[in-house]
Amino acid sequence: MAEIKPFRGIRYAWEDLDASELEDLVAPPYDVISDDEQDELYARHRANVVRLDLNRIKRSDNGEDNRYERARRHLFDWIAQGLVVVDREPTIYVHEQQFEDEAGTTYARRGFISLVRLADYDERVVLPHERTLRGPKKDRLELMKATECNLSQIFFLYDDPDSAVDGSLYSPIEAGVEATLDITTEDGIRHRLWPITDKEVQTTVMGALKDSPLLIADGHHRYETALAYRNFRRRIADEPDENAPYEFVMGFLVNIHDPGLQVFPTHRVVHSLDDFDFGVFLQDLDATGHFSVEPIADELLKDLDALRSELGRLGESATSFAVVSPGASRGAWVRFIGDGEASFFDADMPESVRRLDVTILHDGIFDSLLGIDRAAQREMTNLAYIKSWGGADKSLASEDTQMVVFMNPTPVEQVNDVCLSGSKMPQKSTYFYPKILSGLVWNPL
Repeated sequence: MAEIKPFRGIRYAWEDLDASELEDLVAPPYDVISDDEQDELYARHRANVVRLDLNRIKRSDNGEDNRYERARRHLFDWIAQGLVVVDREPTIYVHEQQFEDEAGTTYARRGFISLVRLADYDERVVLPHERTLRGPKKDRLELMKATECNLSQIFFLYDDPDSAVDGSLYSPIEAGVEATLDITTEDGIRHRLWPITDKEVQTTVMGALKDSPLLIADGHHRYETALAYRNFRRRIADEPDENAPYEFVMGFLVNIHDPGLQVFPTHRVVHSLDDFDFGVFLQDLDATGHFSVEPIADELLKDLDALRSELGRLGESATSFAVVSPGASRGAWVRFIGDGEASFFDADMPESVRRLDVTILHDGIFDSLLGIDRAAQREMTNLAYIKSWGGADKSLASEDTQMVVFMNPTPVEQVNDVCLSGSKMPQKSTYFYPKILSGLVWNPL
């Protein structure tokens, strides 16, 4: 099953930099950086990791001078300057993120960065839960070929209910050992890192996971890019080498039972539908026999914390949504009162997928009632996705918004069930928070 191992990471020279400069060197994952944020990161530091992970596109780009080749030159320049170093020993990097949710509850998510042997999905060693698009994979493959590095981690989950991994690996945290890297980013998240070179601890961790599959929590495009890169390198290799660097990918691994592992909801905004009437929609919804519809008290519509709390309570007994129309403070609780045999489910859909809130919403409401089919959902036609309660609430002020659907998060156990069934989840089913920083450590290929 899963094979992990330590590696000699490429990283910024933490020892020579203070926390404030290190904070200026890291960046969010490439796929959440807007053009304005890219400009800000460029201005923050001459060696910010964005110059590697998301180098600017220029009009003058050509086969010899382009964003990928510039990333490669930056990396080797920084190594030559001593700003970036290569660790001398194979290392597993323990990583903790301390953060708050929107309700102000504090969490600490613990995991570790190591290498994971690449495996095709049909081997059932690495399990995905979502579909991917070609465009992002092509971009990431070109970057990987140019830099010959994994510049960011795949976020994996492992099942370790007895903490066979955690007990030995996280002892520095429990003992209060000072972190080698300790920074707090602008979003208020504290990131700490402890390099672990103890071979006995490393062997314990590798042995504890050898019989377990890994679930991809985040980074499906990057994982499939790593597979494509592996296959590319295999084709040009002089002879097979099962331990070649390109046979592995850098991952951030978290125990599925870690109390700091949080999945946040992604809310839906319906907009620009022809002839949409919120009142008629609620009547049609109630008439299906699959859903109950009850008005939301006005005081709850004015108090997001109370609305979130009540939606969570309702969701404990049945799939529930809070649907809100802009303007006249109109809202309704929508609860699924049907079962797994509801007519809107595809006949071949596994039970694990039918139980998902997002499946019931997308198939039973968006597709069946509003005509927003799966293609439109994927292409975000008449539909937008917002990851915060505050952002979803603010979208009600937009003249294009016709309805906001506030969601409960998808439980990690349901993600696990879908992965083990070999199925895929609807788009934007999971939002594992927080994202993993780019710029902590890179893996040479």
